[in-house]
Amino acid sequence: MSKPIPYPADVRAKGWRFELDHEKIEQSATWALAPPELRPWLLMLWMTAWKQTPCGTLDDDDALIAARIGMPLKTFQKHRGTLRRGWWCADDGRLYHDTITQFVIDMMTRRRKESDRKALSRAKTPLGVPPLSRGTTAGLHPESDTGTGTGTGKEETTTTSRTTAGEVVGDQQSPTKAGEVCRAIKAKKVADVNPSSPELIALIAKGVPVETFEAAAEICAKATPPKGFAYLLGIVKRQLGEAAVIASGAGMPTKPWDADRPSIEAKGVELGLGKWNEHDLSEKRERFDQYTARVRHLVEGGRHVTIDTPFGMAHH
Repeated sequence: MSKPIPYPADVRAKGWRFELDHEKIEQSATWALAPPELRPWLLMLWMTAWKQTPCGTLDDDDALIAARIGMPLKTFQKHRGTLRRGWWCADDGRLYHDTITQFVIDMMTRRRKESDRKALSRAKTPLGVPPLSRGTTAGLHPESDTGTGTGTGKEETTTTSRTTAGEVVGDQQSPTKAGEVCRAIKAKKVADVNPSSPELIALIAKGVPVETFEAAAEICAKATPPKGFAYLLGIVKRQLGEAAVIASGAGMPTKPWDADRPSIEAKGVELGLGKWNEHDLSEKRERFDQYTARVRHLVEGGRHVTIDTPFGMAHH
């Protein structure tokens, strides 16, 4: 039975470096079982998978895998059991490896944190105020408008442009969606709005409702210190991305986690234990019921002292 894909199908490395943990590799069972001449090929599998789309996957096709890493097909088939050890097929028909999957998820998390950090940095930077023709409200927030003239010619053009962007001019309100969203955000005490923001317009075009912006504005207003418009957009973009992951079905359980071996192992992978090592034939090997008990212990809030290595399990 195939498993759900662990992350969206369009995830790519986009230049993100793939770093190997030499200590984990040397502790792994697969590395120990592989003859020295085969070990470089194991690393080639990883590096090749990292450059695929989605990131960290391989085609479920021996001939294609061999061609991608530059290995003769006969050699690949001879060592197939070792080379494909730890790889499993997901619903999309591609091969995933628990350790590389965790690398990809870590990469996505760090990218999101970096995006949030940049959004917060932008929020702390005062917005520049563009030149203002006397008698118009262009370039000013409504609470700082000091224009008193009526204006003609170029001034009228500037006023019309600002109205199109969704601001308030005199007693007339623009009916644009961006203007509506900005007014709702300001009502929640986030003042530094910008209805001309490309990010705001793009989010509105994706169908994000006003209520979502209002909820994000409440989070910003309650923060200490309060966050600004750029941070608010970062919250909405992150929520939109998480909604896309949920909609794709990634990680969504369809049955109890302890229904059968695949579901138990899937929960073990999710919690960082990896799969049950059925290839361990030593006297002290862990039985599947003992593995299940460890998973259950973590599900119920316990702690574990086992880490998942690149090609197997290492106990600490």
